[in-house]
Amino acid sequence: MRQLAAAGDTFALQVREASDVRAAIGALKLARVDVLGLAARTRALEHGASPASGDPPTVSSVVNAPGGPLFLVENLAADATLVNSIPDVIVRRLEKAGVEFATVEAPPRGGVLDVLDSIPQAVVLRLFPRPRGRATVLPPDWLDIACEWVTGDLFDDEEIRVRVLGVEFDVPAGDVPTVLHDCALGKAWCDAVNGELDDRVRIASITFGRLPHLALASGGPQVDGTGLVARFHLLQEVARELAADVAYGCIDFEPTFEGLALGLSPAGWQAHGGAAPNVIARELIENRVPDAYPYQVLGPAHLVRLGEFGLAFEALGDGRIEITLDEPTSWLPWRSEREDVQSQGWDVLAECLVLEEDLDALIEARGPVSAVAGTDSDADLSAFESVPDLDAITLERSAHPRRGTKLTLLELVSWLNYAPHSDQPQTVSPVVATYARWLAAGFDDEDRQALKAIASRLIGTAPASAEVERARHWLATEWLVLVQAPAWLRAAGLTDAADRLQSLERLTDNLELVRAVDILGTAITAASRRIDITASIVTDDDDAQGVPDEEIVWRAWEHVTETTGYVAASEAATHGAPAELTYATDLRVIECSRDPRVRDELEAARQSVGDTAWATALHAVADDAWEQGWRAADRAARELSGFTIRVEMGRIAKTRLTRREDGEDPEAWLERADRAARDSLTRAALAGGAYTDEHPWDEARNAARVSEGGKEWSVVSDEARRAIGEHAWAQAMADARAVVTTLLNDTPDAVARVVVASVAREASSAAARGVALRACAVARAEGAHRDETEAAAHEGLQRIGIGLQADALVLLDRMIDVDVPATPSPVVTSP
Repeated sequence: MRQLAAAGDTFALQVREASDVRAAIGALKLARVDVLGLAARTRALEHGASPASGDPPTVSSVVNAPGGPLFLVENLAADATLVNSIPDVIVRRLEKAGVEFATVEAPPRGGVLDVLDSIPQAVVLRLFPRPRGRATVLPPDWLDIACEWVTGDLFDDEEIRVRVLGVEFDVPAGDVPTVLHDCALGKAWCDAVNGELDDRVRIASITFGRLPHLALASGGPQVDGTGLVARFHLLQEVARELAADVAYGCIDFEPTFEGLALGLSPAGWQAHGGAAPNVIARELIENRVPDAYPYQVLGPAHLVRLGEFGLAFEALGDGRIEITLDEPTSWLPWRSEREDVQSQGWDVLAECLVLEEDLDALIEARGPVSAVAGTDSDADLSAFESVPDLDAITLERSAHPRRGTKLTLLELVSWLNYAPHSDQPQTVSPVVATYARWLAAGFDDEDRQALKAIASRLIGTAPASAEVERARHWLATEWLVLVQAPAWLRAAGLTDAADRLQSLERLTDNLELVRAVDILGTAITAASRRIDITASIVTDDDDAQGVPDEEIVWRAWEHVTETTGYVAASEAATHGAPAELTYATDLRVIECSRDPRVRDELEAARQSVGDTAWATALHAVADDAWEQGWRAADRAARELSGFTIRVEMGRIAKTRLTRREDGEDPEAWLERADRAARDSLTRAALAGGAYTDEHPWDEARNAARVSEGGKEWSVVSDEARRAIGEHAWAQAMADARAVVTTLLNDTPDAVARVVVASVAREASSAAARGVALRACAVARAEGAHRDETEAAAHEGLQRIGIGLQADALVLLDRMIDVDVPATPSPVVTSP
């Protein structure tokens, strides 16, 4: 309340530290309407039926400023009771919006940037966009350039000063794009200042009204004429880069930075009977100019008015030109020739200049300014719309350090949710985010843009329960099995396997899961053998090694894996599974698929690819549990005793153990014991860590003791126990049990997902590569050269890929609005 009382009739109100920024912005927009209503009623009561005097009270649109959303109230000359009620209005709106906690503040306006107006020696570029009535906005790419101008030489964590609606903030350079873009969306004027005010500064300033404009400036007391001219030329390059959307632009040297955000100085043409330059910029900028400047960008309507004018110019494209009047040094404020060259400029531009006495008639002749089609010219749209224009956004593959018009899909989601710039928004499910990230990265540039339409639907998919996330895991896993794999198997001629897969029910049923792995394992073997047969047929040289056109085949397959969601679904299916588990299983399945000798060994042992995949996955989990358990034990022991258990065991093994009579090294005995412990944990992994009598960790250590190397293992274990002490040992074993319990609890679900996803991926890969190889063989047989052969391989796969890409979008839709199945997740019942 004291802050409001001190602020007078103009003050800002901000909601900080809100539990839900998105909801807080919506609440503040409604509170803004409430405040406008209060102001209108107060003004009516004060003035009765007589015309109101003085400037009417105004409330700015809501802008998502640093620290939280705010708006600015101006000219509210009301009693203290009404003013003090405004925070209560905001609080009620926040409560209704479901904001659990927030702070409502009246931040002081002004600060160190108050002296900016008096800082000498400036060169300023001002750009005015093409007018579109009330819908005129600053093009988003202008803001990208503005951010680069003001922060280009800074690291992301270096701070600069920004001023939003008169409230100043220190902001990391990496967040400046967020601030400028949010201010542009909220149509809130903003200055971003980099540098020391008593030395050199660079400034980006955005201003709004009937015609918004961007000002980029540089200079300062320590910048001499040469430095100003150098900056002039840099700003020329900026103007040229942005010229396509410019209605009018100009660069001028100014004595100070005074009125940078307020627009053009009245010191030139206006002082000689001309119309106010800011009025010209607002009302007539498309075919008139406000004044003469050393550099200007003119549009087609300007050229029509000027006709044949005796001045060289450079075309900028799209009907725009740039003109330069004399040398830049002649325009420096302290140079005596400035008045002369400016006067010459008035002569050249006479047809586009306006006298004050002619202004009203020209405005009347122009007619009323209306909004572009599709907008309500009477509505204050900016008060309610504060999301980026999706048409101005380009989705790209890789993450960006700062917010701008080029974003990843998830960076766009962060922006739409009013969250800090990030490719990992907290309000998006990790599984959905993984799928969406890889899907967007895999799509071609044109196809990726269609994902903008679904970006807002990703918001709110997190936080989610474990059951919901597990259901999303299985949607991706089942899609690999029931959609991707059948499509490629059918294309490869393995129609029976494709039909059997598509007849399966939900894989959360254990029987269906085992059937799927069996079908896919058999399909892998068949598809891989077909590749070998095709390769042998098309290879003339009996001594030739490998698959002909293998590089072409792999390139075609890798491209289609990205564009069809294959990679995205694979990453989502195995998200959260231990990396060791996924890597070991994939490596083994690939080996069984692509190495004929390994396939022969499996056949001789009457084992399938599915059998070895299960066994490999369970052993990988057991190995990880054994390793992680000892790491936890080592940490506890070192903290309590200063000793590390496994270091002690190694030392004891070297000093206490001797070779057996058969000459075998003690290390071999210890390895056998270690293997026995891991095998014990494999059985525990199969049961998901469930036990009745003995914890899996203790059971594993006992298995080591009774193994072939158990005697030696017992010696080193017991001696290490004595070395660290009973208390440290007890805590170490307790920590190991806790880690193993956590790892094994989710083992059945993780193993099932990893195994079925691995065999589904490899079945798809082998089948698709067979299709591509046959396409290459046919092309070669018809005399095709390498490029034609590669095109044939791509075309052969793309025919299937087009349909799968559409299915991949359907999967994203299903993952967003997931239907949690009534049946539980599968349990691994056999290796």
